[in-house]
Amino acid sequence: MDAVWVDELNIGTTATTATPPVWTYAKLCKGITGMTFSENEQNQQNFFLCGKGFADNDVTGAAPELVITGKRIVGDTAQDYIAGLQFKLGDERRSSVKVITGGKQITCDCTIGNITSFGGNTTDQNAFGCTIRFNGKPTVTDAPTQ
Repeated sequence: MDAVWVDELNIGTTATTATPPVWTYAKLCKGITGMTFSENEQNQQNFFLCGKGFADNDVTGAAPELVITGKRIVGDTAQDYIAGLQFKLGDERRSSVKVITGGKQITCDCTIGNITSFGGNTTDQNAFGCTIRFNGKPTVTDAPTQ
């Protein structure tokens, strides 16, 4: 069985001042060893009389996020951008994410948190990681053909 993996992961590194902004993306791949996607769904659970004690569930919200782990590669555009946000707050942590997987392109405004750009065992390379939290509903389109 083939492994399921993302074809491409990009992070917005610069944006125009237009409304909405137009982002320039950098590939986030070099040094990245793991990525976990979580939908973080909000559910409404109801126990109706006609259910005879069993629940009826509706998904009423979501807060998708990508947890990224890897090794720090100094000089990599995407990693340098994310590492540069580590001690910033608020709007300075906002960006855009673009994921291409399964023939689809998923694009969404995001906030980058839980940044790790150094640390680890004495014989290891510096650790790298972050959590990319989606802001709002992602746009899902067919991936561009290359």
